[in-house]
Amino acid sequence: MFWILTAFLTVIAALFVLVPLWRSSHATAFEEKSIRKNANIALFNERRDELESELTLGNLEQSQFESLVLELQQNLLSDIDQEESQPPVKEKQISKSKLILALPLAMLLAMPVLAYSLYINWGYIDDVQLMGFFQRTVNNIDDPEESQSLIVSLGQVVQADEEQPWAWYFLAENFASIGMFNEAEIAYVQSSERMEEGPEKALVLGRVALAKYINSEFQFTPEILEIVEQARAINPSEISILQLLAADAEERQDYEAAIEYWRLLIQANPNSEQAELLRQNIAAAQQLISGDAAGGGPVVEVNVSVAEGIEFEEDLIVFIAARNAEREGMPPLAAVRVNLSMLPTTIRLTDASAVGPFNLSSAESITVSALISTTGAANPVSGDYRVVSEAFEHGGELTTIELLIADQVP
Repeated sequence: MFWILTAFLTVIAALFVLVPLWRSSHATAFEEKSIRKNANIALFNERRDELESELTLGNLEQSQFESLVLELQQNLLSDIDQEESQPPVKEKQISKSKLILALPLAMLLAMPVLAYSLYINWGYIDDVQLMGFFQRTVNNIDDPEESQSLIVSLGQVVQADEEQPWAWYFLAENFASIGMFNEAEIAYVQSSERMEEGPEKALVLGRVALAKYINSEFQFTPEILEIVEQARAINPSEISILQLLAADAEERQDYEAAIEYWRLLIQANPNSEQAELLRQNIAAAQQLISGDAAGGGPVVEVNVSVAEGIEFEEDLIVFIAARNAEREGMPPLAAVRVNLSMLPTTIRLTDASAVGPFNLSSAESITVSALISTTGAANPVSGDYRVVSEAFEHGGELTTIELLIADQVP
């Protein structure tokens, strides 16, 4: 397609040159013929004026004058007929016209050849040819067969030319999409080694660190930390690196570090649903740091997911709420709303998540529910999907609850 468009545009560009030249050559021949015709008429008029002067002076008889004028008229008509019958352009003029056309035409033909030669050496033709594979990778969502097909195609590309960083990168992306993280790590490393310094390299290094983190069973190693530092030296706000650092800090319960990374992630897209969840994480972490959670302020981690086979519009709202198990019908003690497209996800409910006068600390036994609302309202109606946990006592400590949304409200 690229070369078809190139040839098409070259033809159009050629027409912008050739058509004016063709018109110019024909117009020149017509103008020369018109000039000769006007010259013959002017010569005729001049000679007739001379004869009229001779007649006036008495040097010519009337009969002689008329005979000479008739002869001039016949000569004029003969000259004009002869020019009309001759080819429009003489041989010399034809040679000149050919020369005028030949030079621009030669330049026109040489220009695509020169442009192609320069583009092959200095352009990005390899990236253009690979764009189809790249676009297929970007558009591929949970399609293992497509990923496997792309792995084969991109594998052939890197075998033919190993010095293509983006081919290695998208090969790694397809490996990762089907869970082949060892192979993905190798391809990411190959890409990073060939990538020029810049934000793109930081992006690839982030993928390298993430793949190594997964392959090391979610443990930071000195090698991973070195890659993280290298990426952050290029781009301190690289998303993959910040997410990795935040997850590790939270796992180690280093909440101050986790808050720092979460705030940097929020700055990348402050109005997103993800940013709202990060703000909730920050609020919960700040309570843990201040001792609220350890001193009686409960924290409930809710892992929310949707059962397979259930399809919804992704813009629906999901309400996660905790209620007093001993006081049915009361408003929730804590509630959070997220977009359905974010599921599965983990939500933290704390006293900071209170939506009324009572919070989690005000109840000993609670239940947690998740509601997919088809109307956008927090109260369940027929057609919504909802799940409610068994009652449990939080004991003022961290509790983890699993909620799988599978049942429809009758």
